[in-house]
Amino acid sequence: MIQPQSLDLIPGARTEFSCVWAIQGKSGKYLAIPDHRFPGRRPIRFFTSEVGATRVMNTILELKPALENQKLAVVEVGLHAALSKVRADKTPPVADSFVVSNPDEVFELVTYLRKRATE
Repeated sequence: MIQPQSLDLIPGARTEFSCVWAIQGKSGKYLAIPDHRFPGRRPIRFFTSEVGATRVMNTILELKPALENQKLAVVEVGLHAALSKVRADKTPPVADSFVVSNPDEVFELVTYLRKRATE
């Protein structure tokens, strides 16, 4: 099972992902998506594919139409630069970790979001 990672990833540290996709609002903030597997955490979700990020964004907009006014968009970002931006943002709500989701995890996330919406 995936686990959220600290935002304190050391700049220049090697990761298997240099560029990832994120869901970003008009404010410039990346979307934090709570997950029942990480109680009390507010992870930013990054994705290994644009298709996965788009699928999650479309699901979220379908389930929470009020978010339309946030002008959510899928953007490609450098992981280290994005984490630096998130760490520097001190305005609430503050993300405290990140997860990079592969296509299998996207399927699980979409399933979880849909199930949660019907509860």
